[in-house]
Amino acid sequence: MRTRTSIGLVVLAGCSDALPSPSSVDVLRVLALTTPTPEVRPGETIAVRAVWFDPVGGRSVRWRWRACDPGVADDPRVCARATGSAELGSGGVDHAELTGLTLRDGEETRTWVVYAIACPTEDAVIDPREGRLVCPAGFGSEAFRRVTVRATAPLNRPPAIAECTATFAGSSAALGDGASVALPSLAACAGDCPAVTLTVLPGADAAETFDGGRESLLASIYVSSGSVSPPRLVNDPGVVAPMVARWTPGRVVAGGEVARVWAVLRDQRGGETVRAVTVTAR
Repeated sequence: MRTRTSIGLVVLAGCSDALPSPSSVDVLRVLALTTPTPEVRPGETIAVRAVWFDPVGGRSVRWRWRACDPGVADDPRVCARATGSAELGSGGVDHAELTGLTLRDGEETRTWVVYAIACPTEDAVIDPREGRLVCPAGFGSEAFRRVTVRATAPLNRPPAIAECTATFAGSSAALGDGASVALPSLAACAGDCPAVTLTVLPGADAAETFDGGRESLLASIYVSSGSVSPPRLVNDPGVVAPMVARWTPGRVVAGGEVARVWAVLRDQRGGETVRAVTVTAR
């Protein structure tokens, strides 16, 4: 079975030709497919949940989930094709389970791909011209992630986020998952907003040992307003150090919501952890 050392284990793409910007979430977008068990023993189940956002509030989002073997080409896009995938579920549910995971005779590991496509209002359909799933309206979001069945070696764990903070005007605020955090010194602005420093600190054991070396860690930061520079940060193999980016909000209204902010920390074997926070201004 192939050994994967690429950090880019989650592939994100829109259903239209234009790709979204790396950090801005201003359209329906799937940011990650997370699981507490990116690697399992034969016979175990993997539960996968989408981390997503739709700036158009109130409309329904329709999902379609699949699993497939990417084959020797190691191309996760085969999951979106008309044939060759196992259906895991469809409808209004943003999570799925992959069960009955086994190994062939002589295999020590086997890697599958889980695929999800999210469409506003309508179910995804097979486009006869492309031979793959698309959103009928021409826009939506899809994501892929790899999951591995491993016979004996230690299983990968999602990398922990020890701390996530926002710093502005000399004051820092902890960004707890699911929290609403106010930045009191952030004044009203539109188009000329000052930058906020965002810091993601991985846990001490986030970079695990594998294949005789240590993992590299990658952090992606997404925002529903403004932009992030750089939108992705990478630590050297085995290095657990603060990962720092600058977020420039697009608009700030005193006493209102500034943006949703997501920090996604990934390792090289499919493990990932997400912090999702709502930032407000006093």
